Amino acid sequence: MNRTFVNDGAGGFRVPVVTKDPQGRSRPPSAEFADYRSARLAQVKKPLRKDAVVMRGVMLQLDPTWFDTHCPDWRTDGLNEVARRLVETQLIWACKEFGQKNVMGGSLDLDETSPHLQLSVIPVTADGRLSQKDFFKGPGHFRKQRKELCDALEAAGYDPQRTPAERSTERTSSSEYALLADKRRAALAIAKRDSEKMWEERQQVRAQKAEADLVAASIQADRQDLDAQVETLPRLKRKAKQDAMVEARAEARQEVSQEYVTAREAAQRAEAAERAHRAAEGALLALREQIQHELDGNPLPPAPPSYDAMRRDILGAQPHVLGAFLKSVKFKDGSTLEGRFEAFQRRSFATHQRRNSDALGRYSGPGYDQWKSRSLAMQRKIDAAKVSSQVADMDSMDGGTGYER
Repeated sequence: MNRTFVNDGAGGFRVPVVTKDPQGRSRPPSAEFADYRSARLAQVKKPLRKDAVVMRGVMLQLDPTWFDTHCPDWRTDGLNEVARRLVETQLIWACKEFGQKNVMGGSLDLDETSPHLQLSVIPVTADGRLSQKDFFKGPGHFRKQRKELCDALEAAGYDPQRTPAERSTERTSSSEYALLADKRRAALAIAKRDSEKMWEERQQVRAQKAEADLVAASIQADRQDLDAQVETLPRLKRKAKQDAMVEARAEARQEVSQEYVTAREAAQRAEAAERAHRAAEGALLALREQIQHELDGNPLPPAPPSYDAMRRDILGAQPHVLGAFLKSVKFKDGSTLEGRFEAFQRRSFATHQRRNSDALGRYSGPGYDQWKSRSLAMQRKIDAAKVSSQVADMDSMDGGTGYER
């Protein structure tokens, strides 16, 4: 009659079931606990330390003597409505205290000396840290947690024992404590039968039980109303599912329509590009035929110029190229290389005048412009002679003057 449950990840709990691994092999229901623990630890932002505490066990238990009075047949029939409600209260308190997502699952154990609830808590904080110290801070915090749990149980109709129990100082095992409790209850029963005072207290207890039964009946009525509301949930779920399917179909149609329009536009662009390609190909073919026709009807092109002709053209273009170069070179003071070369020529002409003047200092030679033209013409002849000599040397190295390059 034990009850095992696992967090469903949607704010509740469910019974674990058999699942399949990627290879199709069956996995035991307990594998769902490991799956949920891995999924919850994946929310931690920092890497886990090797000694990190990833899970803590928590056991919640009512007073064993309470079951003797309010649920005596729990060993054979399980928990009654009142006991289940108190166990649910304990589970609700644990979810509030540790966070519902942190409660991986648990088990309601009914195979031992007294019923108790065992929970497995993964201590993940709201900001994504794994820290058990945020949930289990020490003795003072434990006392606070015990008080809050007692308050919740008291609000649910249970009379909690708020003072330390005798068992907490005796240091006995559960089985020893159960035997001792049985002996004490037997002695108490004999004392009650032999004492009028105890009989009156028993009558009071019966009256309290009757009042509790009335409260339980009221709770049962509320539970029936809740069950009636729960019965409407499948219909609401079906309607929500249908509405979601209708909305999904509409969105799918819209996406398909948009994709169709996009594909159609792409096809039109492809057809236009194909037509343009064919037109360009036709134009190239026509141009090729035209060129071939012109080549067939025209004589051969003139022969390329000889090396000597090209050399003369280059030497003839040297003054122009040199002049352009001299004008392009500028200095920081704003002058150009052409201006400095002009000044150098004028100084050279002044030296020429001094050398060619008579004893009285009279110069009867050509003027500056005529002297410069003669100097440039003479330099061109010298350069031409140098180039001719170099070409002759190259011709002799390459096989003679008739070698065609």
